[in-house]
Amino acid sequence: MKKTLLVFLAVFAALSCFAVDIPKGTIYFDNSITKFDQVKFAYGKRDTKGTVLVSMKDEGNDVWSYTVPATVRSMYRYIFLETTLEDGTHNYNFNDFKDMVAGERGEIRTATTDQVITPDYIFVPENNTSRNWYQGTWKSRSGGSDTPSDEPELPKANCNPHSATVPVFYLNTEGKAPIVSKEEYLNGTLYIDALQNEGYSSAGSAASPIVTEVKGRGNWTWRGFDKKPYRIKMDKKASLLNMTTDKSYTLLAHADDNYGFLRNTSGFALSRYFGLVYTPTHEPVELFLNGEYRGLYFLTDHIKVSSNRVNITEQDDNETNSDNITGGWLLEIDNYDEDPHITIEKPDGEEMWFTYKSPEELSYQQEMYITNFLQTVTNAIYAEDKNSTEWEKYIDMDALVNYYLVYEILGNREGFHGSCYMHKDRGADTKLVFGPVWDFGNTLWDMSDTFIYEEYPYGIKWIDEIAKFPRFQAAVRQRWLEKRGDLVPYLRGQVNAFIDKITMASQCDCKKWPEYGNANVLARRDAFMTLIKNRLAWLDTQFGHVGVTEEQNETLSVFPNPTRGNVQIASQAAVEQVELCDLSGKVIETFKDGVTSLQLSAAKGTYLLKVYTAEGVQVRKVIIY
Repeated sequence: MKKTLLVFLAVFAALSCFAVDIPKGTIYFDNSITKFDQVKFAYGKRDTKGTVLVSMKDEGNDVWSYTVPATVRSMYRYIFLETTLEDGTHNYNFNDFKDMVAGERGEIRTATTDQVITPDYIFVPENNTSRNWYQGTWKSRSGGSDTPSDEPELPKANCNPHSATVPVFYLNTEGKAPIVSKEEYLNGTLYIDALQNEGYSSAGSAASPIVTEVKGRGNWTWRGFDKKPYRIKMDKKASLLNMTTDKSYTLLAHADDNYGFLRNTSGFALSRYFGLVYTPTHEPVELFLNGEYRGLYFLTDHIKVSSNRVNITEQDDNETNSDNITGGWLLEIDNYDEDPHITIEKPDGEEMWFTYKSPEELSYQQEMYITNFLQTVTNAIYAEDKNSTEWEKYIDMDALVNYYLVYEILGNREGFHGSCYMHKDRGADTKLVFGPVWDFGNTLWDMSDTFIYEEYPYGIKWIDEIAKFPRFQAAVRQRWLEKRGDLVPYLRGQVNAFIDKITMASQCDCKKWPEYGNANVLARRDAFMTLIKNRLAWLDTQFGHVGVTEEQNETLSVFPNPTRGNVQIASQAAVEQVELCDLSGKVIETFKDGVTSLQLSAAKGTYLLKVYTAEGVQVRKVIIY
């Protein structure tokens, strides 16, 4: 079984993808439990050497302090520790540094954390009999709220035994057997109590449960966490929680998502915004497994070929007919080579692995067809002439642009490395269509000013070369201008609605899994949206911008855009007049009546829409097609 260093790094690095600022000001440490002889503070990045170690000052009464002279941005995590290492910058990345301290040197430290740091607050460790890996939280030194001043207050949840604010998913295995394999199914039953939550319907009951099978799923998320994901396969099709009707679903744990469980949520939301042909649906549930509360989970579509999911012709296993083997194909660019897969070689000799999801068993004819097809695509992508359009014969450009922008906005450098799905319908001339999107566990990690295919820590495939084609670059810029205008209001609405739904359940989840870092989803939501807006600001410098600030953007939206001419305007301030201008600023049409619902008569093209309100003038680019 072949493994490369890049694959190992990807598995290791996928554990966490967090970032924290070390703010200017004085921070404090409560040494009453740890009893360190000398308290030190260390912080650094995950992939970059240079972890900083500083000594704290003994203030008396078991309180130690350190004054940060200037804010340090986008660190990975930090710890408090007792070590005889000298202060200064050490030639280790953060993970290697903390492992060296606790392992090789046998010294004592707190657990690593990326909790928000607030100046003048004190970090208070919890009692820990092992004298290592101390958990802890930041608390106010004034005796007020323990919530840092820049974090919103959470309403308190009643977790007895669950929050009762999202549906409850009861999963039981035969004989209460533990789920220990992701290869072998166990027999079991399930039922869902929707608890009369609006928009949901219960399924089955304790007296009459649904017959199912269940096994583990995932790669690193299965091996690296105690809160594990599962796959369920029922004996009959059903629409659980009003999702797509099928037998197969997944229960995702998102143990690696400390941004309010927003990574996959935002990825799916952006997929819908950019119009990918199919986006998996997912709904929050609180899971009881064999009677034990397991926390907040997310019932999600299992990606497969079906009329409700990847809607292409389903190809038989072991098919030999030359016409039928052209499709449908459901494939994944994979970062593991132990699955049934096709191996393709890039011109530099590096291998690419494509796992075939459908069909599941290949005849010799199927294997030869898809191998030759994928090798042809790869050769076209890596052509020396970047003005060539040969690769466009095999890949749907529009779908790829939309797929790419979803991953680029979220700074997901694993997007073309693993869990990268694509499909091809039947026909000699049909193209590969990228999607559906999946796995945003590496979202927004240290990604403010670089493309996902630059300085990537993983073995990214295809997109780094496709990005060199001028026609692809132009298509990306055009789509950016078409969709950028309403992106933040849309995403903020999706994020807020989701966080409102899970706020109570997330607190119960945190009590069950305190090590997974979502103690305050309201604060994590705000931090997430700040990262998104910073990311968009940088992408504006690369792709072009719509000439409007984010603050303005959130008070007015124009939709649909692009449009056939019919335009709706939603504004927080009363609209007094609208002008349609060409790109030079020349007025083509003026509207003074019915200004929130317009019919533009201009020809196809790109225009500027000037909207006059009592608060001033805002400009939107609008595409008429």
